[in-house]
Amino acid sequence: MNYDAIFSAYYQQYRADSDVPTSADDEYTVGLSLANEAINRWENYDGNYWRELFETHQANGTGTQTVTTGTTSYTAPTNFKEAGGFIKVVTASGGLKKAYPIINVEQVQSQNDSAVYCYFKGNPKDGYTFNLNPAPTAELNGLDIDFTYYKKPTLFTIGTDVTELADPYFIVHRMLASQFRAARNPYYSSAKADSENALKQMKMDNDSGTWTNPWAVADRSGSVFGGASSISFYGNR
Repeated sequence: MNYDAIFSAYYQQYRADSDVPTSADDEYTVGLSLANEAINRWENYDGNYWRELFETHQANGTGTQTVTTGTTSYTAPTNFKEAGGFIKVVTASGGLKKAYPIINVEQVQSQNDSAVYCYFKGNPKDGYTFNLNPAPTAELNGLDIDFTYYKKPTLFTIGTDVTELADPYFIVHRMLASQFRAARNPYYSSAKADSENALKQMKMDNDSGTWTNPWAVADRSGSVFGGASSISFYGNR
């Protein structure tokens, strides 16, 4: 759902008016700020990792995409937030040629010169780089770099920008709540409740696995003296 559709849904509920302002209108611009605040709330909710924010380096297409002989420092994707696992050097057909395990930057001082590892450094404002050790040899030159990472969500800048949120109406309700709060409107509480309920539902769906493989608490009752014999249940992390 793009910003124009979200703003239209928000405005029609806020003003009860089908004549929605254009992008040249101040209310449209204010709405951008309110919508991005809602995205920020979703991004940082309860320390959650949202499925929609996992991406691969090659699919994203920004940052350094290929290996250069002897080069150790490469640019991470522009929307990079954090990564774990491995940096993989792969052939055009996807065959694995080399894997660099990712470590924390503070662990680098404990590694020897011949150790194989990768680490990220940088910050959200200036961007991130990833560093490979040892320096890639000629046999890796020109091969693709790929890894799975957790990205920053897309913020709205223009009307056609699309959000990753599973339920974009969380943004609509959050925008309404923000406007009602600023105006000291008594409908603030109900709008906030609607937004928080949508947020909690997204978290529950995010944490519940898939319909073929739902997340379940491990049943260890049989290993506990006096425990029930075969009880298991589903729940949130």
